[in-house]
Amino acid sequence: MEPARRRNAAGGGFGGITRKTTDEVLNRMKGASRGQAALGALLFSAVFLALTFAVVEWIFGGAVDVVFIAMEIVHFFGILVLMRKLLKEKSCEGLSLRTQENTAAYLVARVISGALFEGNHHTLLDFLTLAVTALVIYFMNTSLKSTVDHKRDMSRRDQLLYIIAPCLGMAVLVNPAVKMHLGFVAWVCNVLWAFSTYLEAISVVPQLKVMKQIADQVGFFERKSTADYVFALGITRFLACASWIIQPSTFGYVIAVTFQGKLWAFLTLIAEIVQTFILADFCYYYVKSVADGSGLVQFSSVV
Repeated sequence: MEPARRRNAAGGGFGGITRKTTDEVLNRMKGASRGQAALGALLFSAVFLALTFAVVEWIFGGAVDVVFIAMEIVHFFGILVLMRKLLKEKSCEGLSLRTQENTAAYLVARVISGALFEGNHHTLLDFLTLAVTALVIYFMNTSLKSTVDHKRDMSRRDQLLYIIAPCLGMAVLVNPAVKMHLGFVAWVCNVLWAFSTYLEAISVVPQLKVMKQIADQVGFFERKSTADYVFALGITRFLACASWIIQPSTFGYVIAVTFQGKLWAFLTLIAEIVQTFILADFCYYYVKSVADGSGLVQFSSVV
């Protein structure tokens, strides 16, 4: 009998979790309907947004910039979690190279355009996140290349055809169009800024597909560093939503400029909603796995 089969026969399981424990947890998970999962995700989102609003209003006096800084810091630490995984486990198991490339692409675009439009601490935080992301990509393409799961990950062709090209096309057609008196350079920066916004919204899709395929195969995705990283991305999205809610006048502005034929603000809001919707489902199951102490994340990704 092969070693792996001996372990299973003896009651061992995936990632050191016993088969009995795994079956019990999966049975509990399957008992929850899709409607309950959606309700749980909405409840989690509502509680998180309420807490964020309270912190910003009562501790920081309504300074919304605090929310944006928190978003960038959470994302940065999420990438650091991945770095720790790569250095400790010497494996890219469960990690999508395409999502890391998407992340690097939109961060490069944002740093370049941000240097012209903002040039402040946000640009610096984006640059730091880009630097760590670049290290992750470097390790995945060099010393850990043999552990990259190309079979589950999105192909390069599909990445360019279904993610990069549509985002770039949309960016050329609909962008902020600010500081246009600077000429061609300003136009390029506007396109890059819009490209980063659109790409960020769907950059995590390849990662969720990898995790979903693993979950479909073994019944769950074990809550390790990769899941922690995706959860960190989810938190950044909830913080982004909080920033919109804390500024109710923003919605009025979006509606006003949309009726004026300026679609940029409207598409920015849509991009935020899409990314939040993509990650909300996973975040619910992640929190559920923490609450029941199983360490197993079973989710039905929308991608």
